[in-house]
Amino acid sequence: MVGDSDEGLVASAQDERRRRALDRSRLFDREAERYDRYRPTYPDALIDDLLGSKPEDLHVLDVGCGTGIASRLMAGRGAKVLGVEMAPRMAEIARGHGIDVEVGPFEDWEPAGRRFDRVISAQAWHWLDRAVATAKAASVLRPGGRLCLIWNAGSHPDDLADALAEVYASVLPSRVHTVFRGYAANRSTDRRSGLTSDAIAAVPDFDVPTEKWFPWTQTFQRDHWLEQLLSRSDHTALDPAVQERLFEGIGAAIDDFGGSFTMNFETFLVTAIRQ
Repeated sequence: MVGDSDEGLVASAQDERRRRALDRSRLFDREAERYDRYRPTYPDALIDDLLGSKPEDLHVLDVGCGTGIASRLMAGRGAKVLGVEMAPRMAEIARGHGIDVEVGPFEDWEPAGRRFDRVISAQAWHWLDRAVATAKAASVLRPGGRLCLIWNAGSHPDDLADALAEVYASVLPSRVHTVFRGYAANRSTDRRSGLTSDAIAAVPDFDVPTEKWFPWTQTFQRDHWLEQLLSRSDHTALDPAVQERLFEGIGAAIDDFGGSFTMNFETFLVTAIRQ
């Protein structure tokens, strides 16, 4: 039996999660143009797998759509895409790319009777109250529709990763928040997914989720990588003086490596079918 104190703890945890999500959404909004220009995309094979053979027949809800990076790939294949996004400037840029977007937290979003064939979230699901968001996704999916969660992760070549590890260790304070040197990974041996299926398993409307990995590569020039770091909340949340020293060290390490590098990405797709 759950007592009042337990319910209070759950409510307090939910409030704190939403506060953190709002704080980070403000950071993303501040860097919305940079985010749109420099963030990595998603591999074609993943988008094709997610949409299937007749994308033009699908209505897709993109949760936490940002500036519409994933939305545009799906709309380009003929899918009818609606985005939900907390950050107003991010939503404005997505609209400028032709994506319809409604602004607000997905947990509070009103579907107004609309139903979808896909609910997707690319790089955003970890910011949500996953128990609430997963149940809501089930409620707006048609039977046979799919919840599709996408997560990009990539690491530098190991010798550059070693050099960057020294830079980050020498500059960052010991109690700073988690900062990834790569893209949601630090080294080639790191676990690549920041997603779990626990919340999906707790919703009986979904079948057992499946997982797929899609490998690809992208070459970054020094300045492109630094601009991409400024689109990430883990780096933009740093104290400005710390951030300046850190970026000087990162830039010097990439220069020593030849001024560019190729990052090995793996994109993780979790799919659950609405029964």
